[in-house]
Parts: sequence; structure tokens; C-alpha cells
Amino acid sequence: TSYPVLPDVSQVLGDGLHKSQQEGFLNDETNVPIPTDKHGKQLTLEERIRYLELKTNSFTHFGSDPFFAVNDNPSLCNASSNLEEFGCQPGLEGYYKGDNNSNCPGLFDHRICLDELPKPKKSSDKKEKKKNDDKLPCLVYDFGIRAQPQFGAVMARTFGCEVHGFDPSPVSTEWWKSDESKALRRLPNYHFHPYGAGGVDGVVTLKEYNWGQVSILRYPSIIVNCTGKTGPDCNLEYHNSMTFQLPVKTLPTIIKELGHEGQTIDILKIDVEGSEYAFLENLLDKTSGCPDFIKQISLEWHHFSWDSKYGEGASPSINAIATLLHTCGLKNFWQHSIQGWPAGDKIYQDLGMKDVRYNLVSFMKDRS
Repeated sequence: TSYPVLPDVSQVLGDGLHKSQQEGFLNDETNVPIPTDKHGKQLTLEERIRYLELKTNSFTHFGSDPFFAVNDNPSLCNASSNLEEFGCQPGLEGYYKGDNNSNCPGLFDHRICLDELPKPKKSSDKKEKKKNDDKLPCLVYDFGIRAQPQFGAVMARTFGCEVHGFDPSPVSTEWWKSDESKALRRLPNYHFHPYGAGGVDGVVTLKEYNWGQVSILRYPSIIVNCTGKTGPDCNLEYHNSMTFQLPVKTLPTIIKELGHEGQTIDILKIDVEGSEYAFLENLLDKTSGCPDFIKQISLEWHHFSWDSKYGEGASPSINAIATLLHTCGLKNFWQHSIQGWPAGDKIYQDLGMKDVRYNLVSFMKDRS
């Protein structure tokens, strides 16, 4: 099928703007970046229009499936695992002798497909010495660790992958310096980086969060409380939360700095307390909507709500990202549930944030 050649953007704008205004309109990336392919080349007007259609229509659910993001296809993967079978072992990080076989609660939430990964090593396997220039069989990026590195630890020890862990939070940087991380620090194929996942490169403001973590989420600083009030006026209550200035980087920048340009990322795990949206949106904008060098993405969605027109399962932000990943062949093969789960923290109810939800999901390249 042949399509008509579309005019240049400047021709579309015409002479209605002065040259200086036109240049600012076309080139100002202060808040909205100009989409490019993975090599940094700007897209054609036709490609940009289609990219915009995919983002906008899937976000607004305009003529699209509002439940597209939660349509999983388990048949894409023959063997999947949350890695508990490999990492929940006596002597390893986080293990303790609990009741009802729950020895590692909450430590193995992310599920991946094992089909194309190296064969898992057994503890009885002899360790082979590798030369410095030997290429490891897989590359894993693990964003969001806190003091629980189990995902990356298993990928490094059991599968022999080159693993890079990222987390700027004080609890993580202190953990890395402590004796708790001593065993991981001795692994030559495990690397920790004290910066996080972001939609920009630089220092961002993050707020205190649960379990000693930090998050891009900002709680309301002023709320109305009418408890016990019978008259016309209610109380204004103020809520303060600790603020951190912490370093973050975009995925294209990280890949370049670590010397991984042109390489395949076998698994990209993202659990970054709300920064996953900006992080993935930047990645999509910098790869023309198709990061084709990634085989799997396992992530946790944070703080989303439903589109009130459609209810459970219809999230605008998630639908837009899942739609773009799907066009690149990265398809949902597992999710915790269609509905996810609502936040149980009392603070959300106290601060008027009534519908805050989470979910876990895994994408993989469709090999068919």
C-alpha cells in the first residue's frame, strides 16, 4: 500500500507564526520531548502522527479496547517462574524459617519466562572460571531494590547473567555498604548503581514512602477534615512528608554509560514506586515507540485508578503504555490479576486518595 507524502511540519504551520515562534514551537523539549528512533533520528511527520494516535487513542479509550492492557496471553511462555524455587533457600538473602512454608514472604513477586534463559545452575555444579573478555549469557537490569535484592541475586547466581541493580533510596545505598550485601559484592557479575529510574537525567525530588522507600508520589499537603463537624465549616489539616533530592537516569542514558549499546536486555525488571510511567514513556519516546532490544519486562504498576466510564481493568496510563509495547511485539503473558489490588495504607484514605491501586505484570517478545 502506498501512502501520500506528507508535507514538512513547518509547511503545515505555514506563515502564521514568526520564525522565532515557529522554532520554539517545533524544538522546545523542556517538558515534551520530540520522539526519535533508538539511534536518535527524528521521526517523519507520518510516523509522528501515527505514534501520537497510538498514545492518545489508547489513553482516552477513543475507539480502542479500554481493557486492552489486561488481556494477557499465558500461552506465549511455556515455563514461567517468580524465582522463589531458586532463591528462597537457607543461607540466602531474606530467607527465614517461617510458618506454613512462607519462608520468603513478599520477596519473589515478579514473574519471568524461562524459555530462552540459560539452564539454571545447581549448587552442585562446578564453577567455571571465566576470562574477563567472556561474554555472559544474559543481561538483566533490576530497578528498585530497597534492601531486597533477591530477583537480581538469583539471575546472577543461578542463571549466570550480568546483573545491574539500581536504587537511589537511602535504605538501598546503606544496605549496599553493609554486611548484608557482602555476598553480593563478591559476585563479579552483580553490580549496584546508586541512582534510579527516571523520565529525565538529573536530580529529582522524591518523597518518603512506605517501608523506608522513596517515591515520586506526592501526598496532598492540605486536606479538609469534617470529622465531628456539624456546622458549615470543616478543618484544614496539613501533612508534611520528608523530601529527598536523588539522582535518576533514563534507560537510553544508562545503556550508553554502561556500554550496552547494541546489546539485548534479556530482562528489564521495574519496581520503582510510581516512576515506572515516566521511565517507560521516555524509553518509548526515544525508540519510536519500539524498544526492540528488550526481550522481557517485569514490572509493578503503582498508584493507578480506573477510567470511571468502564471501571475495573480500564486504566488510561497503563493502556497507552501496553498498546505501544504490543506494537513492538512485547505482549502481556502474565499479570497478578485483572483488577490488581487497592492500597491498604490508611494514609491514602486519610488524605482523600480513595482509589489507589497496584498490579504486577510481565511482558515478553512474541516469538511466533
